[in-house]
Amino acid sequence: MNRANRILAVILVVQIVLAAAVFILPRFTSASAEGAPLLGALTASDITGLTLRDSGSNAVQLVKQGDTWVVPDTDGFPADRTKVEPFLEKVLGITTNPLVTRTSAGHKRLQVAEDDFARRVDLTLADGSTRTLFLGAASTGGGYVRLNGQDDVYVARGLYNYDVGVNIGLWIDATYFKVDQNQITRATIENANGTLEFEKDASGNWTMKGLAAGETFNADHFTTILTRLSSISMVRPLGKVGKPEYGLDQPTAVVTIAAGDKTYTLRIGAKDESGNTYVLSWMDSPYIVRVSSFTVGDFIDRGRDAYLSPTPTPTAAPAASPTPETSPTPTP
Repeated sequence: MNRANRILAVILVVQIVLAAAVFILPRFTSASAEGAPLLGALTASDITGLTLRDSGSNAVQLVKQGDTWVVPDTDGFPADRTKVEPFLEKVLGITTNPLVTRTSAGHKRLQVAEDDFARRVDLTLADGSTRTLFLGAASTGGGYVRLNGQDDVYVARGLYNYDVGVNIGLWIDATYFKVDQNQITRATIENANGTLEFEKDASGNWTMKGLAAGETFNADHFTTILTRLSSISMVRPLGKVGKPEYGLDQPTAVVTIAAGDKTYTLRIGAKDESGNTYVLSWMDSPYIVRVSSFTVGDFIDRGRDAYLSPTPTPTAAPAASPTPETSPTPTP
C-alpha cells in the first residue's frame, strides 16, 4: 500500500470512529451519569388523570378524586393506589440519559412514533394541560421513550411497555366476591335446568337434595365449582346502576349460599356479544361487574345430571352351559 492509500485508510478509520461516537455511543452512556428529569419539575401531586393506550383499541382511563384514584366511567370504582402510585414514580423518574437518538428517523423503528407506538401514556395535569409519552420497544434496562413534541429518544430505566397495562383489571383490586369455603354450609343454584339444593351434613360431607331412587350424588363435581364460587374475580366493573341490557331482572342463574351466619345471593345476567363475559351482581356490593365465562359458566349450564355419578350398567348373566347328552347304555 503506497503512502497516499495509507493516509486515505487512516482518514476512513477516523471517520468511522467519529460516526460511532455520534450515533452509537449515546446508547451506552454510563448508567451512573445523571440526566435531567424528562418531565421537568412535574410531581405526582400535579397529575390528576392517566390514560394508557396500546396501538389498537385497548385503553384504560383513571382519574384522581381527592387522594383516591378511580375508574371514571364506572361510578367511581376505586383503583388500587398501590399499583398506580409506583407506576407514576417510574414515569416521573425517566431522565434524559441515556440518550438514544436526537433525530426523528428512528421513531418508527423504536416504536415511539405518534402513529406507531407500543404504548402511549397521557398525563392530565391539575391546570388542564397534558403530557404525552410514547413507550416503545425494549432496550437494555428499560424501554425506549419519547416525550411528544420532541425528537430525542431515551431509555426509561426500569419501565417497559408491558408495565403500561391496558386491561383495567391490572389497576384495581379485581376480587369481587370472597368467602371462606370451609364456612359454607348450604348452596342453591337456580338456572334454566331447574333448582338444585346442596347441604353439608354434620360430618362435613356434601349432599344433594331430591335424589331419586338409584341416583348417587358425586360430591367431587360439586366441590370443584364450590371452590370457584368462594372467590370470584371480575374482568372489569360496570358501575352502580343496573341497565336492561345487563339482564339482571331475568338472570341466567341465581346462586345463594349460606356461610356462617350470613346468606349471599349472586345474580348472573346476560352474556356479552363476544361470549367471553357475563354480568354479575351480589347484594353486598354496590357495583355491578363483568366476570369471565369460565368463572360462572358452570352455574348457568349445569343441570342435576352433572352432579350425579353414572348409573352402573347391569352386567348380563353368562348363558348357562348346555347339558351334555347321555348316550344310552348298550343292552348286553
